[in-house]
Amino acid sequence: MNKTSPGVLIIGGGVAGMAAAQVLSEFDVSVHVVEKQGRLGGHSVMWACMATESCVNCGACLSFEMAENVIGRQNVTPHFNASVLKVKPSENGFDVTLEDGKTLQVKKIITATGFSPFDPKQIASYHTDTLKNVITTTKLNALLQEEGIGEFLEGNPAPEIAFIQCVGSRNRKIGNDYCSQVCCKVAMRHANKLLHVIPKAHITIFYMDLQIIGKETRSFYQGLAKKVDLVQGVPAEILENTENGKLRIVTENRSDMTRVVREYDMIVLSVGMEPSANIYNTADIVGISPNPWGFFNSGDASLSADIHVAGCARTPGDILSSMQDGRIVAGRVADDLGLGRSAAAKTRSSGGNDPAVAVFGEGGQAVATAATIAANGYKTFLFGTDAPPDKSGNLKTIGDARILQISGTAGNFKIYHESGGKRHAVSCGVIISADEPDLVENDPGIPSENILDAEAFSSIISGSPDKIPGDIVILLDYGAPEYKKWARMALKDSRKAKAAGKNISILANKMLVHKPDGQRLYDAARKSGVSFLRYEHPGDIRMEKTENGFSLTFKEATMPADMEVHLDCDCLVLPPKLSAPTDFREKAAILRQKTDREGFLQSPNARHRLTGSTRKGIFFAGTGHDEIDTDDLKVEIDDILTFLKTGAFDLPAVVTGVEINEKMCAKCLTCYRICPHGAIILTENMKPRIVPDACFSCHLCVANCPAHAIDSEAFANDAFFEMAQKDQAVVFACERSAYLAAERAGLPEGVRLVKIPCACRINIDVILKSLLKGASKIIIAGCYDGNCRSMEGAQEAARGVRQVLRIPGMDESRVVFSPVAANEPAKIKRIVSKA
Repeated sequence: MNKTSPGVLIIGGGVAGMAAAQVLSEFDVSVHVVEKQGRLGGHSVMWACMATESCVNCGACLSFEMAENVIGRQNVTPHFNASVLKVKPSENGFDVTLEDGKTLQVKKIITATGFSPFDPKQIASYHTDTLKNVITTTKLNALLQEEGIGEFLEGNPAPEIAFIQCVGSRNRKIGNDYCSQVCCKVAMRHANKLLHVIPKAHITIFYMDLQIIGKETRSFYQGLAKKVDLVQGVPAEILENTENGKLRIVTENRSDMTRVVREYDMIVLSVGMEPSANIYNTADIVGISPNPWGFFNSGDASLSADIHVAGCARTPGDILSSMQDGRIVAGRVADDLGLGRSAAAKTRSSGGNDPAVAVFGEGGQAVATAATIAANGYKTFLFGTDAPPDKSGNLKTIGDARILQISGTAGNFKIYHESGGKRHAVSCGVIISADEPDLVENDPGIPSENILDAEAFSSIISGSPDKIPGDIVILLDYGAPEYKKWARMALKDSRKAKAAGKNISILANKMLVHKPDGQRLYDAARKSGVSFLRYEHPGDIRMEKTENGFSLTFKEATMPADMEVHLDCDCLVLPPKLSAPTDFREKAAILRQKTDREGFLQSPNARHRLTGSTRKGIFFAGTGHDEIDTDDLKVEIDDILTFLKTGAFDLPAVVTGVEINEKMCAKCLTCYRICPHGAIILTENMKPRIVPDACFSCHLCVANCPAHAIDSEAFANDAFFEMAQKDQAVVFACERSAYLAAERAGLPEGVRLVKIPCACRINIDVILKSLLKGASKIIIAGCYDGNCRSMEGAQEAARGVRQVLRIPGMDESRVVFSPVAANEPAKIKRIVSKA
């Protein structure tokens, strides 16, 4: 960085602001992060870990590592307990004055002021000011993080707990006619965590429509639904039983539609997201205008060319999507400043020094991905499908190709493939998997020409509505899970049908209302006369063929349990089934990646999502790896482009401290097989070699080399032995999880805290020799299963501990493995206190 480096101001140090700062720090830019709190992280650092035995991918723990990373960047200056007082446009950008009198000169401004949780006091009937056991999800997070939920419930081993959804969201009366996008997943994770902490708890979730959207959310929901009560409809009021102090909710008994009173020990209000409390003041200072909601997610918000908005300041979202938004916005700023690789690529002819990009996939999503990458100046190879003519001259299609093998690392991949009966090889720096899942016709078992899939119905009702009969039913969540794409299409197309004079009903288990305008689409459809009916179980629907169409008989979820509803239609619309093809596992294996629990591409591991992987330079886009629509695909491509703008593909020397001693190497190839990051390659004479820029420095190879031929400068075995002291407990803590928690916990004297790159570094040799040195106890604290950056590092450490404990005479209390997230200081303190 030099004196003429442009400055960028980031207002807000939450996950979006930190993500933006991380990206911009890769360039010759002076980054200033102004944060009103005395720390970075925003709301996410106050969120509890939702993991039980394994990670549930909320991402809250990531904010601690991000904060440490940002503070350590040389060209990032954090301004804590600070606010922007004045912004004045100048010839060179903006002159910025902070409240403490400091002045900054910047070229660009990113507003990342986050959100404010809805204050439930606005709903007087919930009596949050007088009923102490009516709490919000914010309060519940604090109780769980501090391990104080048991005390709050006064030690009750079997409490009755209720969650009330959509508190402050989807509420037209208060002007919040939008879905906050996250509350349903948060409540499900909270319920699951509570059942883990208090196994005998009985939990009820009162909801409008559970928004079951996103990677692995459906399988998680299906498992949770067996353990909690789900009640459609949210209570209007919370009362108190003055005799026993319990909380009361009046609801309906569906068996006879009488009003019944249910009592609870704790009621959790799932509060929605509102714009940051000071957004209007900030917007006025920097010269932008939010929409009536207070966000910047619709056309009636206004920005300027040099001011960007990121994260929840722009639109409600979860932690991972806010991080992604911050990265993308920073990438655009870099382009605007002429610093990004894409900006540079556009100024020169194709075939420059930027890495080639290979895109895998057959279908429109792969074509869109490849075309966009090529249009941004990168030489692009599209494997598996034909693309339309390319104006950029950067796109080459390799159709009908079968991928055989991929060797190399980021910046230097080689793809061996078979095409036209011959074998070929293509070199590239980045690989993007944009394979699509199978779309299978949803067959209700009644053959009829009056059954249309969602795409066909949409096309006809938009272009030739006269060809559609007069009575239509769109059936969602039947025979296949409801996806947000089909739900949104149903809302839009049902209005078109009403405008064309049709009678139309939407029959669903739940109605998904994703995107900022999702609730307004739903409200508009109802107002136009579309009928919305709900069923509880697909098995409750009986479908019969009639002379003109179909008759559907079902139990409507809001009516008495013994009452059936009959619905006749001339046209039945059924969205297709979306399923993971059987060859996804083979495609994942070629990339040296794993599929998720539902068989789709990309592990759900929050440390690599939303588009990344365990291997640098390998990315995922499209419906083959996540539930996305056309707009989401554009976002994913922008996210990947941000990496391309910052990625170092010339493979500069990176000091990892890990090196193979060639004289001792037995060429057993253990390291090559087990490296989770594909960072070890084989030379022509079959010798393994570590590629520093591809290495994540997890040290799994060091711990598992049978010949002890892999050395570590910072984490050698001898160094660990020296740390072990007689009658002292040693805590080996992962630097990305347990160590960060321990730093905040304040561990007792007589405990040696040792930072390690990954729990997998501590092998049996280190454990046994530390015990022989006199250590009273060995605690290995790593990530939760599914959260380890090196995928199975924590599992590897746990296996080692189990092996040690099988040694005859070994005291089980002396060697312990425990997962600890970065946001679990109370847990690490509890574990260590037993040492």
